[in-house]
Amino acid sequence: MTNKTTRRSFLKASAIGTIAARTPALAAKSLSASSTGSGWKLGSFSPRGSRRIVYVSDPSSIARRYLPDPVSEADLRNWVDELAKAEVDTFVQEAYTQGWTTYWRCERFEYDQRPQHRRFLPLLNAGTQPLEVLVDQSHRRGMEFLAGIRVNDNHGHISLKQGVGGGARFLLDNPQWALKDFPPGAYYKLSTPLDFTFPEVRNYVFSVAQELISRFEVDGLELCFRDHQYFPVGKGRRSQSLMTELVERIHNALQRRSASRKKPLLLGARVYQTLEECHEMGLDVPAWISQKLIAYVAPGDVMYSDLNAPYDEFAKLCRASDCLLYPAILPWSSIRMRRRFAGMPISLDQQRALAQNFYGAGADGISSYNHFVPLQWAPFYPMMLQDLRELRDSARVAQGRRHYVFEPIWGGSTGFGADRTSTGAVKADRIVLQRKGPGASGRYRFRICEDLAKARRASLLFRGFNLAIDDRLKVGLNGKEILPQAIKHFGNRGEKYRAEAEFALRPFEEEGRLDMAAPVDPTSRASAGEPPVPEAPGPFSTCWFELTSPPAVYGDNYLEVTLASSAPQASQDIGIDEIEVFVFS
Repeated sequence: MTNKTTRRSFLKASAIGTIAARTPALAAKSLSASSTGSGWKLGSFSPRGSRRIVYVSDPSSIARRYLPDPVSEADLRNWVDELAKAEVDTFVQEAYTQGWTTYWRCERFEYDQRPQHRRFLPLLNAGTQPLEVLVDQSHRRGMEFLAGIRVNDNHGHISLKQGVGGGARFLLDNPQWALKDFPPGAYYKLSTPLDFTFPEVRNYVFSVAQELISRFEVDGLELCFRDHQYFPVGKGRRSQSLMTELVERIHNALQRRSASRKKPLLLGARVYQTLEECHEMGLDVPAWISQKLIAYVAPGDVMYSDLNAPYDEFAKLCRASDCLLYPAILPWSSIRMRRRFAGMPISLDQQRALAQNFYGAGADGISSYNHFVPLQWAPFYPMMLQDLRELRDSARVAQGRRHYVFEPIWGGSTGFGADRTSTGAVKADRIVLQRKGPGASGRYRFRICEDLAKARRASLLFRGFNLAIDDRLKVGLNGKEILPQAIKHFGNRGEKYRAEAEFALRPFEEEGRLDMAAPVDPTSRASAGEPPVPEAPGPFSTCWFELTSPPAVYGDNYLEVTLASSAPQASQDIGIDEIEVFVFS
């Protein structure tokens, strides 16, 4: 943990995550290893219902990168068939963004002007609504279909570059209803989100929802809250009732439509990773759940998968109601790894680890978001959809190898402020061991919902950046020392560090590690004028040891590291922010 804070306070969940040697006062009250509160224990609950996999398609990625130009009705039906083969239960196609309709057209609203959506014009001009085809084929294949609504959207800079403006005329002709003040950070300047303080804005979004459920035989709607802001800076918490009023209106409209169609229509909500972030952004998710306004909630970071996220705080609310929980799996583990591995998505082993922690926290299934973005990686789309089949059964997940990767998911990013995501939350867990003081120490919380007594083997590794061969560490796990002879070492000897004597590790100790100079989010970074994220904070040495239970426990564990003695020639502080756990069933 560093000495940075969120807009209001450093998120409690992150505070538990790491303790840097230089800022021990920021340590939050720790949770026990397997319990997250009175009467609540990780791993105590089985998934409810029959829905396990929620698959979300954003407004443009599939249109731009998978469907042909022009699109035929057969192309759309074949796509749905691929989702059905992957055993998707609920298909969400986002159908509204930036004031535009996508995959459908009507006189009341503007159709998306971006080039990728022109490929649907032949169908639309012939009287066929692509959204209607998707709904029909989903029902034929036994899948639930929801229309998704981007409540705000941060892609206006892209459509501006495409020459079609930053959104529909409703946005552009009413600057008085747009948010004007933003926190420091170049990324906030890339879009012009609407200010939901104004009833005209809430009425507009409600009218879109009403139009969708009256025109199409959808099974419900999903509201997507993943963007930069909804209310003026610092006014999110005091404005929560306004967004709740909108959610309630949409819920009631679905209830009325349910009565006329004689079948229940549901409302889902895709929200931020923690309840603290939701409140800060004006989303009173606990009220939505307790008032039974939403049928499910899908929390997640806006871009990266996080094993340490406290999804059990959502599960506590959901288990006290009928609301179901579907945490989001996203294609990368951190902005650093997205660069280092040239955009390669997380492995199936990593996905299993995420699902294991989700189910352990009380989830009812998983939600896949941005799954299709890295489709240039083999086995390519749609074959890569088959990974989803592996994640729907918690027992099956526990039978395969799990690879837990804990990283600073926004570490090195400056677009929203150093190490921050758009909510203002710092998401860069780390231990910092300062060399100037004797006995510097820190600990790092990592969650593995694993009973290692039942595993064949397990191991833990951590990378110490600027860790020299002559440094001496004392390593512990949950208060128990890991004996030095049990710890093995590997190093990194990249050409740019080879001349530095303090990192001259022996060749057989070298860890093979990619450092690929690939861009991260090139469109946004180019627009914001931001520098590329560094591949890594410097040269590193990797330490690893076999993981057993005890001392490892099911749930939250703490890696404890002390710098017993510092290498005489070393000057840079040691940083530890990459921890990995491998579990073999």
